[in-house]
Amino acid sequence: MGGVLPKVLLDVAGRPLLGYLLDAVRHAGVGRAIVVTRSRGDEVETAFEGQGLEFAVQVEQRGTADAVLACRGLLAEDEECLVLCGDAPLLRPVTIRRLGECRQAAGADVAVLTAELADPSGYGRIIRGEGDRVRAIVEERDARPEERAVREVNSGAYSFRWGRLLPLLEALKPSPVSGELYLTDAVRAVSADGGLVVALPADDPDEILGANTPEQLARVTELLGRRE
Repeated sequence: MGGVLPKVLLDVAGRPLLGYLLDAVRHAGVGRAIVVTRSRGDEVETAFEGQGLEFAVQVEQRGTADAVLACRGLLAEDEECLVLCGDAPLLRPVTIRRLGECRQAAGADVAVLTAELADPSGYGRIIRGEGDRVRAIVEERDARPEERAVREVNSGAYSFRWGRLLPLLEALKPSPVSGELYLTDAVRAVSADGGLVVALPADDPDEILGANTPEQLARVTELLGRRE
């Protein structure tokens, strides 16, 4: 965003952006919250010190899957995990709870929160397969024309069992373009390995909105203001 502070600490109505998501996580009844940071003792850890959070360090910024792998050693194999984006402050507690419940009810390996957008530009597309299960999440830059026409998009929020996803995360190959490790590739690997990946469409598409540009930050600020 061109500023000095980490994006998740940007002020939104007198509070850091990440604070809204952490409140939603607490109200959803999540037992543990692990925040992935750039370094031990960085500004994010300092800002939320004393709030009962755990922190993991992503030493190099090597993509979303690498950020999740930073939690290795903190989680048990049978632990239920939710991955949420720190710059998505509009997620509601009920949606967070439903994501985990959706995976459990379906007996799925992974559940992904999705949304139908009139303009899906910039988002990864949800590609469905047999039985309406999720076959893959295709990033826009890699999508074929028929995939770009899909309006159901990935929110970046997932539910899974740690022991099921960890081996696939560890086996991921970096993107030949960016050199990063993508969590969406791990989801594709689950499906290719015979696992079940299901989607939970958000009741309100605005919930998945992130703040990647000043314009998007202004939009989420406006929407948060309407909730007051």
